[in-house]
Amino acid sequence: MRKEDQVNTVYFTDRSDVEQHARQSLLHYEEQASIGQIAVFPDIHYCSERSIPVGVAFHTTEVFYPLVTGKDLGCGVAYLRIPQQDVLRPFDKAQHYRALEREVHGMTDEGLGGGNHFLSLETSQEYLYVMVHTGSRNLGIYFYQENCRLLQQHNPGKEWLPLELATPDYLREYRRVLTYAASRREEFVLKTYDFLLRNGYVRATTPVLADSCHNLLEFTSDGVIHRKGSTQLIADQEVVIPLSMSRGSLIVKPNRWHPAFAHALWSCAHGAGRRYSRTDTLKYWHSLKKAEKDTYRHRFSELLNRQGDFDSSILQEFDFAYKDTRALLATQPHLIHCDETRPLVTVKFTGV
Repeated sequence: MRKEDQVNTVYFTDRSDVEQHARQSLLHYEEQASIGQIAVFPDIHYCSERSIPVGVAFHTTEVFYPLVTGKDLGCGVAYLRIPQQDVLRPFDKAQHYRALEREVHGMTDEGLGGGNHFLSLETSQEYLYVMVHTGSRNLGIYFYQENCRLLQQHNPGKEWLPLELATPDYLREYRRVLTYAASRREEFVLKTYDFLLRNGYVRATTPVLADSCHNLLEFTSDGVIHRKGSTQLIADQEVVIPLSMSRGSLIVKPNRWHPAFAHALWSCAHGAGRRYSRTDTLKYWHSLKKAEKDTYRHRFSELLNRQGDFDSSILQEFDFAYKDTRALLATQPHLIHCDETRPLVTVKFTGV
């Protein structure tokens, strides 16, 4: 059987939307004899680490690719959901944004991290959400280095390891990293909830906590599902798909009975996907009229720098940088829409 007949690549996005560099990188993995199925999601984009593109899941049975998740193994998004009837007043950015930012800086020893990591308060008709996107930080870097050592020792010059090297000790350490990343997200949202309680924004209740991971290898009895920026779907659990810093988030859960669920490797997109590269996003910002820029400045005044403008790292996360969200559910029919939010306040870039 020819290799092209063996590979089953299923697109949950328009193939024409996949930019050239990501497509070339994807082709490299499609040519690997060890890979049986690949799922491609709407947020696919090129990975600067020259690995498989972000926004992809794939399955193997005899080997595993330990480095595809990069140095942030266990990265994901958690939310704490508070019913609107338990919200006592709107968040006052003028009074409390800087105080919240300072608290977030001190919530953990390692911070949120840079890039598109964030902590936010977001709202919908029925709920207030505390959202956090972060990962395993230094522990993930340590495990990445351990995987590099294993590759050098057992399969130098290659990207994969025989599945028998995923020993019980290895899997135990792998789970430790995933657990640590999830515990960090829980710590962030619970401490933020305490901040809201102390400052009279919510009444004490029992909010719902949900967590999802989009950067992991899942070792199963049938092989290994590799998720590089694709969210793991479990049973009826809700997961967050962040749309953009100025647009909010989509809350979904899997339709387990839809035939696309298995074709998607029990995964979905972990974001809307970039419409523009980071460089092109800055070009787009400079092309906007002053009134259009002022709308963003007014809405996100707490993020302005001392010169009264946004740093480039902030501009790169605004809504115009990302794809239209209307197609997300249309191209991922195995997802059920649960809620959609708009952001109230966002804290970013707290890596230390």
